[in-house]
Amino acid sequence: MPREICSTAPPANGVNQLSTRRRSCNCCEVRDRDRDARELRSVAPLLVHGQLIGPVTLVRNGDKTIGATDAELLRPHVGAQLSVATKLDGSAIVLVGNWGLSRHAGLGLIELASPIETGLDVRPLDLGAVCASVDTQGMPAALVGIIRDGAGFARSWVPVQVDKDDGAGMSDTVARLASPLEDAHIGIAVDGASLFAWFPANPALGRAGEVLVLGLAQAYRGFAKPREPPVIAEIVGLDDLGRALIASQRNAEREPELPQVAGEIEAKPDAKRDRKG
Repeated sequence: MPREICSTAPPANGVNQLSTRRRSCNCCEVRDRDRDARELRSVAPLLVHGQLIGPVTLVRNGDKTIGATDAELLRPHVGAQLSVATKLDGSAIVLVGNWGLSRHAGLGLIELASPIETGLDVRPLDLGAVCASVDTQGMPAALVGIIRDGAGFARSWVPVQVDKDDGAGMSDTVARLASPLEDAHIGIAVDGASLFAWFPANPALGRAGEVLVLGLAQAYRGFAKPREPPVIAEIVGLDDLGRALIASQRNAEREPELPQVAGEIEAKPDAKRDRKG
């Protein structure tokens, strides 16, 4: 059985967690694997009837907020009312309006029924913080998820190295495999955790240092071993999340729900609507 997520330097209560302290900005300096980076607050607990399903990473565009998680975590809960905890003690939640699967079978997408208030433990990312590529470019990276912490929740933290795997040239696609950097994290369950990478400033391109979310972790069932520690997850990209956000914002004034774009989340049919208009 996979071991529970543990901490390299556990606090007094023994729970591996990230600080929810807010920073003023990341524009001046981005420290390697900064646990206090405000972008990590986009990772929230996804619940059903108050019970933890797993982590969900929230991204907003305009007044729309959509989350991404592992589709396998959602499948057992078809028809149930889902919610997202916006405070890690579980005292505040936002309901999920609808959810579905993306074109990539491993990615589940949810849409929140209402915006998240400011000043809470959870803060959705802006769309610009979602990277179009899963390539870390060798930059420091970590998987951030959600675990139980007594009656509440905590963010888990697993530094990783991401490698390419093309099946020794036998595959038409290239998989991205995450291996833990520390022995304490070998064999842990990280399904639904998000991969964040810390990129330094690039003066030539006029870019400040930034923390970006690159992909989502799902169970790896292959046999590749690019490094000495065994692979703990395969990383899937967030392309469909970006497409769904853009489409939902464009249709916000004339669509009651997120439309079916590239097979992500299907809106309820409306026979009276003029499809030509």
